Amino acid sequence: MASFLLSAVLWISLNLNQTYEIQKTVPVKINVNKPFAVSGNIPLQLEVKFRGIGWDLIRLFTSFNLEFNYDINAKTKDQFVVLTKDYLVNNLFMSKDLLVISVYPETLQVRIESYEEKYVKLHPKITINCKDGYQVVGSPELYPDSIKVGGAIDILRGMEYFNTSSIVFDNVNAGIFRKIFISDSLSNILNFSQQEIDLKVNIEPTAEKYFNNIEIKVTELPADKEVLLIPQTVDVQLKGGVNQLAKIEPSGIIPKIDFRKILADSTGSLKPEFEIPAGSSVISVKPETIQYVIKKKY
Repeated sequence: MASFLLSAVLWISLNLNQTYEIQKTVPVKINVNKPFAVSGNIPLQLEVKFRGIGWDLIRLFTSFNLEFNYDINAKTKDQFVVLTKDYLVNNLFMSKDLLVISVYPETLQVRIESYEEKYVKLHPKITINCKDGYQVVGSPELYPDSIKVGGAIDILRGMEYFNTSSIVFDNVNAGIFRKIFISDSLSNILNFSQQEIDLKVNIEPTAEKYFNNIEIKVTELPADKEVLLIPQTVDVQLKGGVNQLAKIEPSGIIPKIDFRKILADSTGSLKPEFEIPAGSSVISVKPETIQYVIKKKY
């Protein structure tokens, strides 16, 4: 046993004295003084290839805090190019035996713009796969549903919402209540009032329910026209959560036919579309198609 351990130590020692090349990701952070902010397509990380003795390469994972941390003292709006390899070579303070061979991307196109803050709605980027017999009821809820974001004015003005981190929930048969993080896609050039938010998703056993004699509505109807529908009501079967269906009133189900579709139709009958509570779905409609007669108002 001792001879085996000695052989292993010698083998490791000999191999770690050889020269190797490895590739490592290095996070990118661009810092600029307010009232300015960084704009442009700045990657979250660089792909850096190093060459060196095995012992030195190990230090990349143990001793060095590797990051591309670039500080800018802006006086006005500006635009310039950063040479990533030159910056890393001059600022990582590595041993002479540890070399930066290549960096991708080789340049960063940095643009300095005015700083702005605004509240942005959050969008849950989640996928929920329920167990058989269960389903999502309603829409996922976030608390808070918006956060304050600070950054370059041109980025914020085009931002209508911001995603959460991408999460998949499998084999779900109960409500989801947990903390999640916002996406890190622009974390190196934007500031956020908070990174962590609460997610709530209602999960219920699946059920079905019939609703009879639901009146059909004609939408986009001109003031000088009226439409006679044959028949004027439908029977609808909905699928949804058991508690959700128990609370749905017939008034919460709206079958409708767009007058513009009637004008474009050549068959004489159309299928109604439905407005129904989120999380429920239409299983069947009787009758499936509705005939119509267009009349002019006098």
